[in-house]
Amino acid sequence: MTDKICAIFGELGLIGLFLGICLEALGLPFPGSVLLGVTGFLSRQGKFNIFLAWTVAIAGYMIGSTAAFLIGRHIGEPFMLRWGKYIHLTPDRFEQAKGWLTRSAPGFIIGGRFIPTVGNITPYVAGISGIPLTKFLLYDFVHASLWLTTFLGAGSLLGNNWQRVMNSQWTKWVWVIIIFIFSFYFLRRNLVNKTKI
Repeated sequence: MTDKICAIFGELGLIGLFLGICLEALGLPFPGSVLLGVTGFLSRQGKFNIFLAWTVAIAGYMIGSTAAFLIGRHIGEPFMLRWGKYIHLTPDRFEQAKGWLTRSAPGFIIGGRFIPTVGNITPYVAGISGIPLTKFLLYDFVHASLWLTTFLGAGSLLGNNWQRVMNSQWTKWVWVIIIFIFSFYFLRRNLVNKTKI
């Protein structure tokens, strides 16, 4: 799979990176993390400037996320529940995601996007929820920065071994701990703010 992505990406270059990350941000089934790792690896080979690649990727991600948010905002819950199966959105997942968003918008948007299947529906649920677009984009930018930097950096630093390291059990546990810390911090902050009111 990685070889195919390398071959396709070698032909499309930064335009391919932009489009691929845009698809990932829309919640469509696309291996965005693999694409970023390959980009980091190729930048190490001198084929790309890693800072330019990061900028192109963040632009693609924010455009895709904004589009998904606006789809959720303007098309609404009934449409998403009817057609959401294409982005792995079931009624149960939708209700669970709404609950997380209500408890902590920053934790849900920043941390939730790292969770498989939940990350696919995050921008749509955020759009439906009524959260302001500016607030969503702020939290989404934080998530995107962490995600892009991690996988571009891994591809660049680890070379051919980046995929094996990123798929290891240790790396998965590191992500779980990071998500837990973010969620705990934002939930605690929200509870403190509510008790002050």
